[in-house]
Amino acid sequence: MFIELPDIQRFIAELMAQGRHNDAVANVVVGVHNTHRSPPYEHGYMHYPGLDRSIEQLAQAAWHEASRGAEPAPARGGTLVVATELYTVGGHSRVVADLLRELPQPTLVLTDLFGNYRKSADHLNWVHEQNPNAAVLVLLQVTLWGKCVELARLVQRLAPRHIVYLQHHQDAIAFIGTHACPTARKTLVHHCDHNASLGGTLADVAHVDFTEELARECSHVLQRPTRILPLYVADQGLKAFAALQDPRYSVVTSGTHIKFARSGPVALQALAQTVLSSVGGRFFHIGPLDAEWLAEIQRHLAAQGLDPARFVPLGSVPSLWQTLLQLDAQLYLGSAPAGGGRAAIEAQGCGYPVVFYRSDVQASTTLRVDSVYASKCLGWSTLEELREVLLQFPAQQRALCAEARALYDGHYSHASFMAALGAMLGETPAPAASPHHRPAQPQPAEA
Repeated sequence: MFIELPDIQRFIAELMAQGRHNDAVANVVVGVHNTHRSPPYEHGYMHYPGLDRSIEQLAQAAWHEASRGAEPAPARGGTLVVATELYTVGGHSRVVADLLRELPQPTLVLTDLFGNYRKSADHLNWVHEQNPNAAVLVLLQVTLWGKCVELARLVQRLAPRHIVYLQHHQDAIAFIGTHACPTARKTLVHHCDHNASLGGTLADVAHVDFTEELARECSHVLQRPTRILPLYVADQGLKAFAALQDPRYSVVTSGTHIKFARSGPVALQALAQTVLSSVGGRFFHIGPLDAEWLAEIQRHLAAQGLDPARFVPLGSVPSLWQTLLQLDAQLYLGSAPAGGGRAAIEAQGCGYPVVFYRSDVQASTTLRVDSVYASKCLGWSTLEELREVLLQFPAQQRALCAEARALYDGHYSHASFMAALGAMLGETPAPAASPHHRPAQPQPAEA
């Protein structure tokens, strides 16, 4: 679970001793960037304790520099959410939006570690539109150390009651600019994937995970309590499925290119072949898919004697849940080899049973996350197992649909999210009167 980089850590210590803070921050960032997805650490490694110790020292230096000539600010309260950058697709950005909608007096700070907002300022337009009740700020300094000090000054002026971290794995700025704040309650919302990240071993930072498996694992290795913040998705209605009269039904999946493989045993074309040779209906794919990849899939299906037109790419959609409500499909296939936890929860809230991929990596690793799936019998590891699940589904449809919605109601509803958020903050925020939350209403059954 722990990654130690002794050579880099010694070099960072030398840089700090020489007062070369910007170079020290750069080496922390690069140290994580070059290792968090590298083969030795790609499964089961989650934390950088040595680099976190460097961050603590750098945070003190940044706080001291930011304090020069500054008047102490009175505690204003509110919550500071620190992230790196946001995207129009993907669960990470939607979690940030969910939190900003419910947190007391939220301010969102984007560190812009990669400089993307400096290159294209209009990239921020949709962020403001999506988060109308939050102040949105971007760190403007060019150097890494400049951003750290800029963030420290901001924290000193805002004097927030809470600081919540949703940064990218390698984003040292988020912590260096805030960790020395003596009064704020700090919480790291740990990434739900298996990549190693900074911040997990920082002192005085509470640890929150999205799944039971990761919370249990992190609690064990960190030797401290961890909380679970469920991957809440606002209820947009329950689909009423017509009972299947025969095995001829359709399947839907979703995800960006990072969720699917283009080659190998679980390549998207292999999934499409398995589905279309088993169910008799169509295979809908929600999410971006470039023309060349689509052509590869169509050629592969044709070579297997399957009609390529039965693979239906829908592209990106404004709302996965709303699309699932309207779609003539009966079963949701989770992305593979990288699962999409939030998408699976949306599908199950809508009433779709979710078939999910179980990695063949050892069960003790953080890749094995089954708690977000209602029906464990729908897991598969090989295409043969997937085919068997698809063939057996029609006889179990009604029970599996009920299990899917029950999991959402019990663990991922608005009430569950608010209870967990209140525990995370050490208080109970008042539920927001928001159009984003409304009770399930079954939709008309398909003709």
